[in-house]
Amino acid sequence: MTQAFAQNSTDENSEEPEMQEKPKRLSLGIGFDYLKLHTLLTDNSEKWEGAVNFLILEKLSVIGEYGVAELTPEEAYKNSDYKSDGNYYRIGLDYHFTVNPNNFLLLGLRYSQASFNENIAYEIGNPVFENETGDLNRNNLTARWYEFVLTSEKKIKRIRKKDIPDFLSIGFKFRLKSLLQYDDFDDFEIKNIPGYGRTNISLNPEFNLYLKFRIPLN
Repeated sequence: MTQAFAQNSTDENSEEPEMQEKPKRLSLGIGFDYLKLHTLLTDNSEKWEGAVNFLILEKLSVIGEYGVAELTPEEAYKNSDYKSDGNYYRIGLDYHFTVNPNNFLLLGLRYSQASFNENIAYEIGNPVFENETGDLNRNNLTARWYEFVLTSEKKIKRIRKKDIPDFLSIGFKFRLKSLLQYDDFDDFEIKNIPGYGRTNISLNPEFNLYLKFRIPLN
């Protein structure tokens, strides 16, 4: 009995403890805004946007976003063709809340800045003489704003009932933008800012859908 007990004790001690998988603390995410791509089919504006985020802690990530846009709203000015085009970027932080292993909520803040040009081709009616036409160009304009961002993200594990590697997510972002500063003029004021939208709204909401690819770095 003593020999059997000793043998059992030796066997138990020789078993290696079970290793638990550690959470990924550093990863790279590359996202594309596919709601903005969808708008290419519904109006004449062109909008392209992408994002890169680094998960630096278990629940905290640093994010940078970059976009280019050419905005041509028809309602900007009467009897005129309006165009605002340029690029913009956002930098900020996101804090992650886990709903379940495949679903997350993120709360974030962004500092944003745009650099853009504006063109207004106008025609002013005159009942006596010929109509007055003109072309107004403004270059190297800037704008700055802050954003509060609420994000819902879901990991995609299966496509067409087939398991796929854990690298793909889809989600949506709700943004609430607060304009800080932009170049403005008394005559023909600026109507649209790439990345922000209409200037006559001090708190500008926006809704985006996105597709993200995750690359683990540790």
